[in-house]
Amino acid sequence: MLSPFSPMPEIPVDFRAPPPSPVASGRRSTVTNDDVLTEFLEASLRVPDLVLPDKIFPKQKHLDAPPEVDFVSLCFHRDDALRNVVSDSLARIGCFQLLNHGIPSQLVDSAAEDAAGVFQVPHAKRAAATRSPEKPWGFEEYHAGEEEEEGSEEFVWCNEDELKSKMEGIWPIGYPNFRLHHKL
Repeated sequence: MLSPFSPMPEIPVDFRAPPPSPVASGRRSTVTNDDVLTEFLEASLRVPDLVLPDKIFPKQKHLDAPPEVDFVSLCFHRDDALRNVVSDSLARIGCFQLLNHGIPSQLVDSAAEDAAGVFQVPHAKRAAATRSPEKPWGFEEYHAGEEEEEGSEEFVWCNEDELKSKMEGIWPIGYPNFRLHHKL
């Protein structure tokens, strides 16, 4: 038995520490180290490019035909369901088809013919009346690569004196009197 004052027997140490990490020799310049760090950060921190739409007002494509609404029913009957159809249609697509309105078909055809002239205005003149955040009316602008299908042009109307003065300079002959020509 060993006394508390006797030396301890030697126990062999049986564990291995990992080798030391390599230390940079310091031979590289700070500029080179900065370039390596910059290259690493550029390769690993890829921030996506923000791509915004090139149109202020994207073209809306609607697949549904506007609902048909009978004029007499709309005006003379208290049909809340019909009023809801009109309200929903106006909110969703901006229009509805009015049936039995009493407007002569010749007048409707004449108005449609005259309105077709708006879309035959040359591109240079259209640019003067292109829709923007400041103007809620005007031609919808098309951009390169965007398909422009026949019959898919858009023109947004509103009742403003500024619109009237702009359009008088570009619409076809006879258009300034459009409102007077088609009064009932």
